[in-house]
Amino acid sequence: MYETVLTRKTGMNSMDNTLTSILAALGGSVIGASTPVLSNFVLQRSVTQRELTNREIGQREDLYSEFIRQGTACYAKALSQSLENIDEIVAMYALVNRIRLFASGSVLEAAEAFVKTLVEKYGEKNMSIDQIKSVALEQHADPLNDFALKCRAELREIYERGAWRRG
Repeated sequence: MYETVLTRKTGMNSMDNTLTSILAALGGSVIGASTPVLSNFVLQRSVTQRELTNREIGQREDLYSEFIRQGTACYAKALSQSLENIDEIVAMYALVNRIRLFASGSVLEAAEAFVKTLVEKYGEKNMSIDQIKSVALEQHADPLNDFALKCRAELREIYERGAWRRG
């Protein structure tokens, strides 16, 4: 009887070893087959995130550049001329509203403050060329400086956030 029990145990042990070997081989195959798939998924996700971040930065750079370009032209005109055509102010408000779609609060506030300053300048007395020259030579005379600095900080934050996700 003892031999029968021993034989049964030995048979089960042999079967357990075979089953363990088969499961280990299958597990290794599954892991080996799934590793490239998982690796590809992680890599593709990283590339996609980087592309989205780059696109977001590019869109903001274009819009902020357009605001600065158009704002500078309008401001220079406001210093030397009265408001004859409201289209320029309307265009500036349209840019502010486009900025409102995705910009941070600080960038939006700076854009709104600039347009308010611009409207106030159109309401003031026109300046002579000498007066404009004097204002231009003053330190901190750039009315778009605050906007530009806040845009730069926001773009850096987006870039760093994207770099953190990649890392």
